[in-house]
Amino acid sequence: MSQRILSCGTCAYVLLLVPLAACHKKAPAPEIRPVRSILVHPSRDGNEEFLTGQVAPHRVVNLSFRLPGKIVERKVAVGDGVHAGQLLARLDDTESRQTLRAATADAQAAKAALAQATPLQKRATALLPDHAISRNDYDEAILRYRTSREAVQSTEARERIAREELDHTRLIANTDGVITERLAEVGEVVSAGQTILRMAEAAGRDAQFDISGDILRSGLTTGAIMDVCLDANRHVCSQGTLYELAPDADPLTRNYHAKVLLQTPPPGMTLGSVVIGRLADASGQNIHLPPSALTAQNGKPAVWVINSQTMTVTLRSIEVSRYAANDVTVASGLHEGERVVTAGVQALYPNQKITLLDDADVRP
Repeated sequence: MSQRILSCGTCAYVLLLVPLAACHKKAPAPEIRPVRSILVHPSRDGNEEFLTGQVAPHRVVNLSFRLPGKIVERKVAVGDGVHAGQLLARLDDTESRQTLRAATADAQAAKAALAQATPLQKRATALLPDHAISRNDYDEAILRYRTSREAVQSTEARERIAREELDHTRLIANTDGVITERLAEVGEVVSAGQTILRMAEAAGRDAQFDISGDILRSGLTTGAIMDVCLDANRHVCSQGTLYELAPDADPLTRNYHAKVLLQTPPPGMTLGSVVIGRLADASGQNIHLPPSALTAQNGKPAVWVINSQTMTVTLRSIEVSRYAANDVTVASGLHEGERVVTAGVQALYPNQKITLLDDADVRP
């Protein structure tokens, strides 16, 4: 009986030792996740934009007559180069010549009347103190002189106006340029101010581009410098300054029209030539990451930043200024010298221990 009690006691002692042994069992080591990474280093490389556009005139002038009339002559055609002072077109000037002739005759008659009234006025003025002329005769001589003088001024003004109207029947180029469009033909009756020709001024050339919204959001503003080269010959180049950006996007392409003023463009950059514009990043140095480094935090882009002391990772939100197929430009959130995980981001959690697969690339 005593042996049976002893055996039961032994069994109970063994059963008590089993949980105690389980309590002293070591916890499993934390999982160390191998990852690939990249060292953050701001640079200008890899963020140049190449745009396709065309050469256009810097200033286009609409040429028109100041008077209505019938076109009887046109001296130029589309594509012709013109010089300042050159006759471009002419209206029927028959009526204008007759008006000038009548105004000239009136001016001459007024001058003759003034020439006759002037000595009478002088004589009356000299005789009045000696009472050799009546007051009425004196007043009549003075009135006649003043009326003749005002008539001369009035008829001369009408003569000048008639002469200017005759000059306005001739369309004259006010600067050097190239005719780009013809909008009226000989024999057509046109109104005053109606555009007859369009001329691209010779002074100044533009390169016009359609720029995407991503480039504008990267910080592009007027005043940016662009290198512009001919698409057919990349050795024919000129620098240009961005001076105009459309305030809204084109409804079809959703791009923004931009104009770049070329500085001393070479002769090969003729109107309509296809050009390639190289636009350096307007915001200066930027941080570039591969798209595989991105994850999300609260619906915003984020990256895993490695703590080199503890070899753990921390999730940090960033702002992205531009997305490309093989490149992501970071606007803020990272600093030079930090290390970011580029592969294995989906399997990480905060403060997780990691090891680098690219230890050979790590620099102290």
